[in-house]
Amino acid sequence: MTIQWWHPVLGDEEACAVAEVIASGFPNDGELTERFAASIADISGVAHGVGVSSGSAAIYCALVACGIGPGDEVIVPDLTFVATANAVLLAGAEPVLVDVRRDDFTLDPVATAGAVTSRTRAIVPVHVNGRGGSISEIVAIADRHGLTVVEDAAEALGSRCAGRPLGSFGRAAAFSFAPTSQTRSSSRE
Repeated sequence: MTIQWWHPVLGDEEACAVAEVIASGFPNDGELTERFAASIADISGVAHGVGVSSGSAAIYCALVACGIGPGDEVIVPDLTFVATANAVLLAGAEPVLVDVRRDDFTLDPVATAGAVTSRTRAIVPVHVNGRGGSISEIVAIADRHGLTVVEDAAEALGSRCAGRPLGSFGRAAAFSFAPTSQTRSSSRE
């Protein structure tokens, strides 16, 4: 017996969009990708959106764009998909695994504050199943130490925390459109 995790809902509208992309000759970028990125930025309450190949690539690009590289440490939760830490490694930095809270599986602010060292340059909180957890506290810790926050919002498109869209708290955010990333979203106002 197969337990279906998700089921795509695809119809004529999606088929027409795919045909439009193929006809454009730009399957990875172009006008449709730019419109899509702009609409995600709008949903997320931010000024700009950029389309890349995956959430992993988005985290990597955000870290590098923020100047994170060799010799730097980046705090990531110890309970997340491996792509979060892999993006840090790809940028040349060292991931520092920090405990999550039992109630929502997001970064524990006390453990995060305790993990900051002189080499720490960024924090990548992960919004698990659309839960922003203690994002405001994490941002406050980052602000106190002059750190960059790059949100791993792969599972949080459309979710809100403290009245704001997740993905709008940090310097950058990464969303993913893999089917398993968008199975749930929530609101914590």
